[in-house]
Amino acid sequence: MKKLINVLLMTLAAVISSCDNEEKLFIVSGYSAENQADVKLYKLDLEGSMELLSEFTCGENPSFFTPGGNGLYYFVNEADSFNNKPGGGITTLRLDSGTNIFTKEGALNQGGGGPCNIIMTEDKKYLLTANYGSGSLSVVALNDSGIPEKVTDKLFFGEKSHPHMVVFNSVRDVYYMSDLGLDRIYIFRAEINEGILIGYDVPFIQLEEGRGPRHMVLDKACRNLYVINELNSTVSVFDITDRSPVLKQTLSTLPEGYAEKSYCADIHLSPSGKYLYGSNRGDNSIVTFRVAGTGLLTLEGHVSCGGDWPRNFALDGSGKFLIVGNQRSGMISLFTADRKGATMKEMGYSIPFNAPACVRFIK
Repeated sequence: MKKLINVLLMTLAAVISSCDNEEKLFIVSGYSAENQADVKLYKLDLEGSMELLSEFTCGENPSFFTPGGNGLYYFVNEADSFNNKPGGGITTLRLDSGTNIFTKEGALNQGGGGPCNIIMTEDKKYLLTANYGSGSLSVVALNDSGIPEKVTDKLFFGEKSHPHMVVFNSVRDVYYMSDLGLDRIYIFRAEINEGILIGYDVPFIQLEEGRGPRHMVLDKACRNLYVINELNSTVSVFDITDRSPVLKQTLSTLPEGYAEKSYCADIHLSPSGKYLYGSNRGDNSIVTFRVAGTGLLTLEGHVSCGGDWPRNFALDGSGKFLIVGNQRSGMISLFTADRKGATMKEMGYSIPFNAPACVRFIK
């Protein structure tokens, strides 16, 4: 029996190792420029070499995207007008897994100015876009093929509102939307009744004035919500186990003694959930926090982002690789984590990309 167990463990280890050794694929999108593709697919090998597989000119600032089914990807067009109408857009691309080629499947005006974030709802029937420019949230229905068909709801939050991101809590069955302008995190029910988004019993979490909540991430158990605050360079931890979220902790994302201007951007947990990473635009660093069992954070350290203005970054499924989109320097930089994930090290590999705004591993 002992020999059998050892054989099974060795086989499992081999399978895991094989999975980790597979090549990675990632997509980058960003702000449009003349004669330059603004959506690109790359392959990353284990040595850190990044190879361009294909590219596509989407146009009109595809600044953020989310995956759908059957090879579909939905890109928000961060503009004030789209298809000759006020409001930004959603451009749908399909990626052929055999040829690695993008094809355009549709383009729709989603009714909100300057959309900067998009998510597919849990029932896969709608898309939600956070519209920074118009201070609104749009609900867009998908047809049976997964193509955006029509806008079913638009919620406006006032002149000072600047929505930035939407995330889903599968335990409480609600969506959170960060509003950088109003220092709020709005809460909505997951059930979208005939395309209409419904508010929650607790309509929003009010943060202190001047924080500017931007991006968010939940732990796997949906017990803690981590919010990175753009305007005062902090990260906040909320206990979301009860109906009313409770603030547990707020920490600076900047190195001690740093006194220049800096603005946070993105935030992600490691696959293990033991480390939290955030990006600082100005200090131009990636900060690492250790996550305790309670969800509370302890500063682990900082590493240079490899460029200027780290708007967005992504970790692969193993937690070994981290790619950073440095918007102002027009560069994608690659990092590798140590075995535990506590320390990030720049690999010295980078590739040019005009004003990258969103990076995401797809394999």
